[in-house]
Amino acid sequence: METLILTGSTAAASTCARLAGLIRRRIELRDLGAVVSDLDRSLLRMPGLDADAYTGGALARDPGVRHLADRLADARAVVLVTPVQHGSYSGALKNLLDHAPRAALRDKPVLVAATGGTLHPGAAACDHLRAVVRSLGGWAVPTQVIAQRSELTAAEPPQQLAARIDRAVGELLLGARMLAPAAI
Repeated sequence: METLILTGSTAAASTCARLAGLIRRRIELRDLGAVVSDLDRSLLRMPGLDADAYTGGALARDPGVRHLADRLADARAVVLVTPVQHGSYSGALKNLLDHAPRAALRDKPVLVAATGGTLHPGAAACDHLRAVVRSLGGWAVPTQVIAQRSELTAAEPPQQLAARIDRAVGELLLGARMLAPAAI
């Protein structure tokens, strides 16, 4: 199964990257045949969405947008990890998802996760991401992963965080099996 991870931070070393790494390792441990890859972070630097180009179809021919659409189409499951910014998910991730085709997540399970100073704002960011997942045709798994920065600085994550990741990953893998196209 191919799982695509999109992080909402342009920084190579960030709490988002650390949380994405923890989720990746858990997917690989639970599904030995899993192929887990990260979307190129440079796509987070796309120019703001040009509504005229989007509506007219020119945007779909942009190489970065085409790459994003192809990677999302190839994935059987998706993980979205964002830092909390002003009580929601990052503007970089918002812009990236704005460039995605309307049904980019159709019938794909999606794990949403957030990092922040405290847990409460992370819940709001995940709620906002859930709405975007629905609008793109995806299915957000019930368990969301919210990690405080302090949980991501230790060599090993605290047991509570590891348990949340394990539960969410289990739901993601089950969703991918349930939503997989039927063999003919």
